[in-house]
Amino acid sequence: MPNLIALSEEFSLVGNPEQVVLDCLFQIDDVRVGSFARKTIPLLVDLLKPIPDRPGAPPYAVRLLTQIADGNNSNKLLMAEAGALEALSKYLSLSPQDLTEATISELLRILFTNPELLRYKQVINCMDQLVAVLHLGSRSARLSAARALSQLFDADNLRDLESSTQAIQPLADMLNATLECEQEAALSALLKLTSDSTSKVAMLAEVEGNPLHSLCKILSSSASWELKSDAAELCCVMFGNPRVREMPTASECIEPLILLMQSNQETAVESGICAFERLLDDDQQVEITSDNDFVGMLVGLVSGSNYRLIEASISALIKLGKDRTPRKLDMVNAGIIDNCLEILPTAPNSLCSMIAELFRVLTNSSAISKSLAATKIIEPLFMVLIKKDFGLLGQHSALQALVNILEKPQSLSTLKISPSQVVEPLISFLESPSQAIQQLGSELLSHLLAQEHFKKDITTKSAVTPLVQLAGIGILSLQQTAINALEKISLNWPKAVSDAGGIFELAKVITQDEPLPSEALWESAASILSNLLQFNTEYYLDVPVVALVRMLRSSLDNTVKVALNALVVQEKADGSTAELMAEVGAIDALLDLLRSHRCEEASGRLLEALFNNSRVREMKASKYAIAPLAHYLLDPQTRSQSGRLLAALALGDLSQHEGLARATDSVYACQALVGLLVDQTKDEMQTVAICALQNFVVRSRTNRRAVAEAGGVSVIQELVQSPNAEVAAHASLLIKFLFSNHTLQEYVSNELIKSLTAALESELRSTSTVNEEVLRTIHVIFANFHKLHISEATTLCIPHLVTSLKLGTEAAQDSVLTILCLLRRSWSSMPLDVSKSQATIAADAIPTLQMLMKTCPPSFHERVESLLNSLPGCLTVIVNRANNLKQAMGGTNAYCRLVIGNGPARHTKVVSHNTSPEWKQGFTWAFDVPPKGQKLHIHCRSKSTFGKTSLGRVTIQIDKVMSEGVYSGVFSLCRETNKDGPSRTLEVEITWSNRTTSNEQRV
Repeated sequence: MPNLIALSEEFSLVGNPEQVVLDCLFQIDDVRVGSFARKTIPLLVDLLKPIPDRPGAPPYAVRLLTQIADGNNSNKLLMAEAGALEALSKYLSLSPQDLTEATISELLRILFTNPELLRYKQVINCMDQLVAVLHLGSRSARLSAARALSQLFDADNLRDLESSTQAIQPLADMLNATLECEQEAALSALLKLTSDSTSKVAMLAEVEGNPLHSLCKILSSSASWELKSDAAELCCVMFGNPRVREMPTASECIEPLILLMQSNQETAVESGICAFERLLDDDQQVEITSDNDFVGMLVGLVSGSNYRLIEASISALIKLGKDRTPRKLDMVNAGIIDNCLEILPTAPNSLCSMIAELFRVLTNSSAISKSLAATKIIEPLFMVLIKKDFGLLGQHSALQALVNILEKPQSLSTLKISPSQVVEPLISFLESPSQAIQQLGSELLSHLLAQEHFKKDITTKSAVTPLVQLAGIGILSLQQTAINALEKISLNWPKAVSDAGGIFELAKVITQDEPLPSEALWESAASILSNLLQFNTEYYLDVPVVALVRMLRSSLDNTVKVALNALVVQEKADGSTAELMAEVGAIDALLDLLRSHRCEEASGRLLEALFNNSRVREMKASKYAIAPLAHYLLDPQTRSQSGRLLAALALGDLSQHEGLARATDSVYACQALVGLLVDQTKDEMQTVAICALQNFVVRSRTNRRAVAEAGGVSVIQELVQSPNAEVAAHASLLIKFLFSNHTLQEYVSNELIKSLTAALESELRSTSTVNEEVLRTIHVIFANFHKLHISEATTLCIPHLVTSLKLGTEAAQDSVLTILCLLRRSWSSMPLDVSKSQATIAADAIPTLQMLMKTCPPSFHERVESLLNSLPGCLTVIVNRANNLKQAMGGTNAYCRLVIGNGPARHTKVVSHNTSPEWKQGFTWAFDVPPKGQKLHIHCRSKSTFGKTSLGRVTIQIDKVMSEGVYSGVFSLCRETNKDGPSRTLEVEITWSNRTTSNEQRV
């Protein structure tokens, strides 16, 4: 054997010829991909196992496996199945020679180009060994390891392993290598490792050596465009970290990135603009770039079909333009709108969204949104909005841009699109899952509806239902825009709004407390609801009471009027709603309207209707309504007569409640009502005020004094004499209440009696009727204030009382009888002349009293009889004739002698020579006091030359005549002699009255 070896060396023969043969064989493509290679793979994998007896076998096997694997995925899988990954991993763990280490790493790189191998568990061990090579391997080994790891990092599961982070530092160190291939391998691995992981980006930023500085050096170097592109891509990834963007080194990258964007290499330009765009996420970097004029360059990049480049350019423009109007104007002047519109029809949805966002930013500037250039955007944006699968962000941006433009009237006037082209797409946005899009859709629709033809178009009707739904959604921003739109179409499509549940939803907004709507939103909702109610009054009953009450707080008179009308209708339809109205604050709202002199008549009418409800009067709010109503009546700015009338009626309703009539504030009400009587001449107003005062004073002495101190007594005295019988009657009743006790005794006067007397006289004269209420009032005053009995006014009142007794109703007669009896009882304590005068005047009532004795109800008898037995009068006796006065001897010359009590005798004339004389002669006696219990004695005699002879006597009881008035008959004469002759009779007529004759005799 030694000789053979020496011989081979002498002839320069190749050592290990079998290896040479295999090397040569596997250089042949057919062999490398054929069955021979597949059969060899397991053997070669087995040679990877380090055995001391064959130290050269593993490197040789690696070399052959590399040849077999290169370009053949099937062979790569066979190697993995044969355990090559595990063997290679173990081989690397033994720290082989540098060349072998690099070869193994390269083999692993080739194997990992087949994605199917990345699912093997052994890959993890391989990655760990490759990371170790990065840290400790030779330069060539590190290069191969970096390339292999770049392949591994295509797998998400491997990138997410904790051990992968161990590669960051050595890869970052490789960025400073002198060879581009090393830098390229490191960049590739780092890009894949960090592109989807913010945590790994943060780790990369924190490693030693400042990798961002290394990237900046690459960008500024004369390296290839490909390397610079990769460096820019990694910058883009790192600029996603805010801390990296804030580094001073980040600003140093701006200039080389701009140079990259200005190159002719599309890939380099794309990478540069992407990194630059990401850097602009930092406001400070935006400020730094503001001094550079590269807007035109960015605008120029917005063209072609490289959508990633275009999107990055547009995004950069967006960030540069935000809140910087001069920059925006520069963009417009550079033609950005035209460039975008040229791309828009064929652009993918993502780019369309970006363009829409740029338009939104641009049109945020008023100078741009109202320009002619902006109007060119409108129609294309509407076309974009109807694109299928157009995302929410894009929709939001497009809608906001349209809102920015169309909120300007001049832009609306140039709009050429038909309502159907616009409204139908917007309806879908009103039903979007995004609240922001719903809001913008309704806001845009609101602007469009400023045009009359949009309002009237039938397509607009379809938008009613979603707008109504948004109006009641409870989100203020959405409600505001939806209601603004509804407000513009509610007059054109009121039925549609109502049918869509508009009344209910609007009522929800009006009564909404959480969140509390703004005043403008609330007013708009109330205005729409009032439009619906004006369209059809049948809707009045559909609106919740609480919403209508809230509407009373509106600053718009039309809204308030409609709400008032609806509340009145509801109250009339169902009286129980009055309680609900009061509970939800209607009283306070109505009082506020009166105080501010708005819708006074309607407010007053509803307020009066509420207080006319007894249960409402029980509520606390009613108590606090008295003073405001009084102040309203006293307010010099109150001009509405109907309002004053209704306010007075409301006070009258409140006064029916005893507790309210006694309330402290009722004093103000009395003062106000007296003031109303002073100012007013209309009968209706006077009647209402007087009736209200009656209720207040009948229950409260304090109120009586308040009326008197306000001058009410003199005012009411005048009203007692009103030509209007109703006013006079109510005024009399009020006086009766005022003076029903001694509270106001200092205000009692003759003038009061004179006024009441004048009222009696006036009504008797004008209508021949008797005011019963005046009589009752006189009775109360005479009953409570006896000092008035002796007054001249009382004496002058009696004739009218007598007339009232004669002409009045039964009730009036009852009052007069009571009054006259009161006065009669006072005559005994009066001065004689006064009592006599009053009695004499009252005597004129005797005929009436006599008639009443015959016809009056039993309750009158005692008083009538009492008066008849008290009043002075005249007794008249008429002797008509006598019969059968023949005497036994001589002729009959008859006359009669009449005697009453102890008074002087009265004689008739003598009728000569007649046995049935006719005298027809009357005699009258005046009595200051009726001759109760006295008798009339008549003695009939005959006179002759021989003297006087008695013809007979008769005695008549005269008590009966005082009550009956007239008493007549034929009385038998009692003869003193010759009693057996024919019966002698005397025909006599007796009357008791107040009338006297010339021949009367006072007894």
